[in-house]
Amino acid sequence: MKIMQNLADGIMGLYVFLAVLAVIIVSVTALVRKSDAKRQFLGNILIPCVFIAIAMLFYLVSLTFPKEEAGPSAIPHLWIIVLMALSIFMIVQALLGKMEPDPQNGRLEMVAVFFGVAVAYVLLMQLVGYYISTFLFLVSVMYFLSYRKYLVMLGVAGGWLIFAYFIFQRMLYIPLPQGRLVEMVLL
Repeated sequence: MKIMQNLADGIMGLYVFLAVLAVIIVSVTALVRKSDAKRQFLGNILIPCVFIAIAMLFYLVSLTFPKEEAGPSAIPHLWIIVLMALSIFMIVQALLGKMEPDPQNGRLEMVAVFFGVAVAYVLLMQLVGYYISTFLFLVSVMYFLSYRKYLVMLGVAGGWLIFAYFIFQRMLYIPLPQGRLVEMVLL
């Protein structure tokens, strides 16, 4: 448990997460590509595997939260359990062939861009905090998904931040990460 806590405390946890994610993607791709019947469901299997890896990362991060019976870690642990259960369900459905096969012409570059933006989001959150990094993340994801109504993009991102502030900070008293730069400015 101490090893997990050390991973959660530093940037080392992110590196371990990225390594585990790469191993999962390569392993699952190699296994699925061996079977012609399963190959058409590769995307339907890989995406839930990535969500499982993300749930593991969230678990590592939640280890740094204060330990209370119904404290700040309760909600993330609930979401982690739901995310993992649904991801496993999706993998089983894909392996049984009960999902629609992957589309023939996918855009893998968009997956790579989104993954890069997600990694940048996690790293940026450590530096500038939840609010700034989440705003930039939401706007950039909408932009990469070809959405160009800038006022709507700003409204959705701003609306989410207002919602998160009132729900998490004000109602649930769960402090969201401030980031190192913001902490230096506030001191």
